[in-house]
Amino acid sequence: MNDRLEQAVALLKEKQVSCVIWIDGKEPILSDEIGIKPLMKELRKERHAFEHGVIADKVIGKAAALMAILGGAKAVYGQVLSESAEKILQIYGIEYAYEEKVPYIENRTKTGQCPLEESVVSVDDPEKAFEVLEETIAGLMRKDFQRPAK
Repeated sequence: MNDRLEQAVALLKEKQVSCVIWIDGKEPILSDEIGIKPLMKELRKERHAFEHGVIADKVIGKAAALMAILGGAKAVYGQVLSESAEKILQIYGIEYAYEEKVPYIENRTKTGQCPLEESVVSVDDPEKAFEVLEETIAGLMRKDFQRPAK
């Protein structure tokens, strides 16, 4: 694991955040936001948001891996890493490390696969994945918004 990635992992654990994005020459971005939100937020501002940088996250599934690739990250760490994330990181030659590898990333209720992961199962192109994820997120937000009050 490269030095910057090791430092990002140390920050992830020390600050107990969900995500650390550390670009060379800049202050690290620490986030408590869930899922791929921190990555999407940065990519919406700048497509090469992670260039010359590293990402340490609690969970790296295929969706997060594709967004790291799209943004130009040189290395990725996940406390939990999915098998499909590992495969796509290998295809794109991105350095990665993890603590636990799982077959897939579960949804929040642990009743199946994460809907964002499901949406990119057959997508290997990072730019296409970004579009698919944006559509999926918008759909999930509409669904949540229309949920009847309890």
